[in-house]
Formats: sequence, structure tokens, C-alpha cells
Amino acid sequence: MNTRNALSIACVWLLARGSASAGMTVVTLTDVAAARIDALSFFLVTYLVISWVVKIIWNQLAKSFAALPILKYRQALGVVFVTGLLFYVVLTMISGARELLTPGAWEKQGAGYRLRDGEQVALTKEERRKALSELKAAIWEFAKTSGGKAPSGPFGGQVAAELWNFGDGGFYALVPRVKPGGGREVMVYEPSTAGGRRFVLLADGSIEDRAEGDLKRELDRVLER
Repeated sequence: MNTRNALSIACVWLLARGSASAGMTVVTLTDVAAARIDALSFFLVTYLVISWVVKIIWNQLAKSFAALPILKYRQALGVVFVTGLLFYVVLTMISGARELLTPGAWEKQGAGYRLRDGEQVALTKEERRKALSELKAAIWEFAKTSGGKAPSGPFGGQVAAELWNFGDGGFYALVPRVKPGGGREVMVYEPSTAGGRRFVLLADGSIEDRAEGDLKRELDRVLER
């Protein structure tokens, strides 16, 4: 089956689906199955059209750049497929990094993600500082019995899990390789649900607030060491 036939069949399916003569017995798909077939058909047609456009653009460039080979349609299909896989990998890495930087702040909605709704009452600055102080006390207590090391994080089990929960949603984030009792490096910081300014716990035990941009630059310096 060549490309023209495939395009024709896909278009006929999209146009003729659901039509039947009066009095005829018709076998139909369920609504869910029909919606999936529609989505797959649209994806197939779009994929074939984009590959055709890529082939045309590539071959136009090949006329000006002799180093570029002439691209056949099958090769264009492969180029679009591989490029799509690369974009998928990059987007997966971005979403993974986002979850690591703001753990628990996102929830799945359909095919994508959105920030969790603020179901709890917003904490005051005093309450946020007090909560971080309680987490600090637990971390320092753990360090006394573990050779000065910090716990592994919210899900390590070394510190009570409820202390890692941030009241407005999400979890406190722990910077790796920073030990309690050290210098002025950021060791623990609030998630993005805290807003534009976040409280941070420094390695020397002090609690301060940081603008989001300043916090990002400090974290970059710590992680680059």
C-alpha cells in the first residue's frame, strides 16, 4: 500500500464513519473505542502530512546545499519518527526534573499535569517558620546518631514523614551532600507552592527567606560543587 492509498483510506474513514442506509444493521464501536480510533486516525493523517512537508522542505534545501542528500518519502517518515522520540525523551526529562524540584506539588489531569489545588488554609510566615524549625530539630537529632549526616529526604523514613509535609501542598526539598552544622549552604527549602519567597534552612541551622531567583542561583552553586 503506498502513501496515497493510505491517505485516501484514512480520509474516507473520517468522512464516512457513522453513516449508514436506513433499515440496515450496523455494527458500531463503543464511544470510548470510537474516540480512540478518531484520535489514532487524526494522528496518522497528521504524521503523514508532516512527513510530506518535511520531505518538500528538505529537498528544497538540498538544491542549495550540495552536501544534503535527496530525501525520499520513507526516509522523511523515519526522520519525523526519530525526531518525535527525541522530543518525547526531552519532555520526559523536563517533567522529571520539575517533580524533583517541586515534589508533590503536581497532580495528573488527563494527559498532562497541573499544580495541586490549595485545599488547605494558607500558612502565615510565623507558621511556616515554626514548621521548618520543627523539621530542623528532627534533622539535627538524626545527625547526632548518624555521624553528622543528613537524612536522605522526605521518603527515607529517618525523619517523621509528617514533618516533611508543607502545609500549602508539596514537601520540603533536601539538597544532597549538605550536612547539618556546616557553612551557609542551603540544606532544606520550601516547595514552589510557598510562593515567590521561600523559607530555607541553612547548614549552620539558621532559617531565612529567599526570593525564588536568589534561591535558584544558590542551589545552582551548591549543586555544581
